[in-house]
Amino acid sequence: MAMSKFKRLSIYIKPYWSKMALAMGTTLLLTLTNIPVPLLVKYLVDDVLAKGNWAGLNIVFFGIVLVFLVKGGLSFLLTYLITFLGQRLVLDLRRQIYRHLQRLSLSFYDRERTGKIISRIIDDVDLVQTLISNYIITIFTDVVTLGVILFIIFRMNWQLSLVCLSVLPFYVINYRMFIQKIKSASQRTREKMDEILGNLGEKLTGVSVIKAFGKEEHEIRLFQEQNLERFGLRMRQGVLNIYLSSTAGLISGLGTALALSFGGYQVFQGALTVGGLMAFYSYIGFLYNPAVRLSEVNSMIQQGVVSLNRIFEILDTMPDVEDKASVILPRIKGRVQFKNVYFGYSPDQFILKNINLDVHPGQLIALVGHTGSGKTTIVNLIPRFYDPILGSVLVDGYDIRKVQLNSLRQQIGIVLQESVLFDGTIADNIRYGKLTATQEEIEKAAKTANIHDFIVSLPEGYQTKVGKDGLKLSVGEKQRIAIARAVIADPAILIMDEATSSLDSESEAQIQEALQRIMKERTSFVIAHRLSTIIEADLIVVMDNGEIVEMGTHSELLAKGGLYSKYYEEQFKVTTTLT
Repeated sequence: MAMSKFKRLSIYIKPYWSKMALAMGTTLLLTLTNIPVPLLVKYLVDDVLAKGNWAGLNIVFFGIVLVFLVKGGLSFLLTYLITFLGQRLVLDLRRQIYRHLQRLSLSFYDRERTGKIISRIIDDVDLVQTLISNYIITIFTDVVTLGVILFIIFRMNWQLSLVCLSVLPFYVINYRMFIQKIKSASQRTREKMDEILGNLGEKLTGVSVIKAFGKEEHEIRLFQEQNLERFGLRMRQGVLNIYLSSTAGLISGLGTALALSFGGYQVFQGALTVGGLMAFYSYIGFLYNPAVRLSEVNSMIQQGVVSLNRIFEILDTMPDVEDKASVILPRIKGRVQFKNVYFGYSPDQFILKNINLDVHPGQLIALVGHTGSGKTTIVNLIPRFYDPILGSVLVDGYDIRKVQLNSLRQQIGIVLQESVLFDGTIADNIRYGKLTATQEEIEKAAKTANIHDFIVSLPEGYQTKVGKDGLKLSVGEKQRIAIARAVIADPAILIMDEATSSLDSESEAQIQEALQRIMKERTSFVIAHRLSTIIEADLIVVMDNGEIVEMGTHSELLAKGGLYSKYYEEQFKVTTTLT
């Protein structure tokens, strides 16, 4: 499992194989620099000190200095290379994830919490980057070091080498004892972090509700409880890591003690010199230290595997609405047809049932009904945010599943009840509807949306910053900017999802005036709770429990005395009572 994940990760490293090869070559050379110093120590003890060869001190001095100069240069090069590789991996992986997230359907975002998605883009990718930068090269270095040192010590003294290797089975047992527990702990820790980030995002978004109900202390307590749970999981993970590394260290100590004892015996027997034993002892460090590090690194690898699983889980998620069509939708007139449409977020539970509707170009269609009756779901099928389970939606006779998504959505303008403006200038937000729009086009759209006069009254005009760090706009001002953004691309179809429901009467009047201009010669779908705003609609569609129960003009539906008439009378009574 782990190897398959790393094999897949290698696809992202492949474009940088030349630098990876250079890093590995540098690692090999850096490993070889560990060989001379113990040999120089042996020469110092056995040939210089024991025999009084004082001229040999120069060889030892300059040899060690040269080794560390080379080692320093190679270390600098290796650090640069692994930093480059790690940061490029982060850049490419995040770009790939974000591109894929943009392709996923709205149903994915209905299921997944925002905090969980952000955690995978930021935390999990960072962890993988750390794994590549700090540990993959370490593993390669240690494996090469083990190979080189084993070759050297067996050449020096094969009997002493076998004594050193006698403890290696204990490393394997130690690894197998802890590694699955560490992987499981890592998985639970990451899942708990997802939960914390998801809750945090929700609570910060709804902070006004928290304050309105005076639940600050309650939320602090819940947040503390979640963090304490994560603290416990992290402590368990840390303790397991400590057990693994400490036991590996103990095994190394045992091996070192055995080697020195047997080596000392060989010195007494004359089979080994003191300098030889000192050199061998130095090489033991290069043998056991990588073995201990490999045990510790395996803990990090398990955390990396967990993060890779979570990253690839997103990348393997396929959009419910797939954009595989090659047909580009031409400029449309705006005819929209629903033919025997059934839809549900799960196949066994329909939200829309047997929807049949034929809307002609330029018509104004109003959708009314109680909350949850299916109004928003119907209009969400037009830009193909979702696909019907049965039946089809046609635009100008084209089945929208058989045309390129972008060519469809570019011709549809949408204004939601709660408009979202991005950090940037007012001009940037309006231009978002058409990235190639000129300043003249931006101002024309703003005039159409009844917001131009307000914008030019600001000190910086269209360059005024909005968003979290900019000017705080009223709901009505945001809505009119959103309308300008929707119409700047001159869409043939306009969807207004309760665009005026949360506005005061003055703002609503300004927007209604703008909408009357905008909706001329466009096919428009309007969802509204205030029936007074849709009296002039060409067709009013009454929804109930996912079905169309009535259709007609305002006067026709009143004459029928059905559900629409009931809604109208209820609102009229409320209005009369209030006045």
